[in-house]
Amino acid sequence: MKVRIFSVLCENAPGVMMRISRVFTRRQINIDSITVGIEPSGLARIILLFQADDHIAEFMRKLIARLTQVIDIQVIDQATSIVREIALLKTKCLGDDDMWNVMHQVEKAGGRILESKNNTLVAEVSGTHEDIEKVIEALGQDILREVVRSGQVIISREMS
Repeated sequence: MKVRIFSVLCENAPGVMMRISRVFTRRQINIDSITVGIEPSGLARIILLFQADDHIAEFMRKLIARLTQVIDIQVIDQATSIVREIALLKTKCLGDDDMWNVMHQVEKAGGRILESKNNTLVAEVSGTHEDIEKVIEALGQDILREVVRSGQVIISREMS
């Protein structure tokens, strides 16, 4: 099994997300990441990440393509794409040493501190899924109170 990425262009209408996710639910396939954005045309683009072998991935592509609201579905190759995720991190009340450690870890990851109040920090980190995992692991549950993640957004590098 390997990570599969579908970029689904569809109508921006109620129930579309439910219909797409139901295709996965019926086959007992977990969606690892799902993000939605509205295109300039007013259509919605849904990025789906899941794990499947070649046969199941092609089967899923055909099933999703048959949905009436789906206009186009592309299989994205992660090797030829730009993948990013955003995470917001909120710390517990920290001492001075821990505050500097958090600031150092966030800056080292290319992130930034958004807010600092009452010895609590809110930081933003963006990058690959693995980059964000490293920051979260480095800080640990003793320091972090809350972590909110966007899901992975992907765009192909290929120009058509």
